[in-house]
Amino acid sequence: MLDEVAALFPATLPSAVRGLASEDAVQRARSLKTISQVYWTPVYKYLRTRHGQAAALAEDTVQSFFARIVEGSALVGHDPQRGRFRSFLRRAVDHHVIDQHRRRTAARRGGALPQIDVADAERELATSPAAEDVFDREWLERVVRLAVERTLEALTRRNKPTHAELFRRFHMTDDAPTYDAVAAELGISTTDVTNWLHVARREFKRVALELLRELTASPEEFADEALHAFGIQVEKKTRKAGEDPA
Repeated sequence: MLDEVAALFPATLPSAVRGLASEDAVQRARSLKTISQVYWTPVYKYLRTRHGQAAALAEDTVQSFFARIVEGSALVGHDPQRGRFRSFLRRAVDHHVIDQHRRRTAARRGGALPQIDVADAERELATSPAAEDVFDREWLERVVRLAVERTLEALTRRNKPTHAELFRRFHMTDDAPTYDAVAAELGISTTDVTNWLHVARREFKRVALELLRELTASPEEFADEALHAFGIQVEKKTRKAGEDPA
């Protein structure tokens, strides 16, 4: 398993976390898009539950926080060797809330991001209890959702629409059908269902781990998040002194 995973993920795979500080404007924009796709909703829900912000204020705070990421000031002090990026980012949100409060108090005394459906986040908050770990739970959900989207897109690009449809049938519905029923409906054999679904699941694993690689800043963090998110053990490769981070 470890050899299989290692072959899928070369050490040179770019990290969106490190890409935020790239001198290449295209790389910075690509990195910001990935980070915001995964973290916008977790940050929003965290502000609503942990900090008790009203919906409108929470939305403004998220936007201003990501604006600070664009400027580069929100992630000052991030050290991949001292913990997970998502834990650091959550603490950065806490500091940003304090800073925003100070700015608003002082005022009383004297780039494009992906559009997120706030209404969806509010509906989810209304049906789920607030909890201390809402940020991490939402982070995992966003990672899975984005990985699923990328998996279906990848299968479609590879001209495997039936593989994509099988993945939808067995992993995106409440009640998964039987292999025989799907085979009869799609006009393929049960063996085809078994083999093609295996290919689709393998593609999802590849895409999901690739996404985690983008969202982490070191091989060690990547291995920790792979185990936490998907229960996949990836060998931790410790960097040598002076070695460029993977």
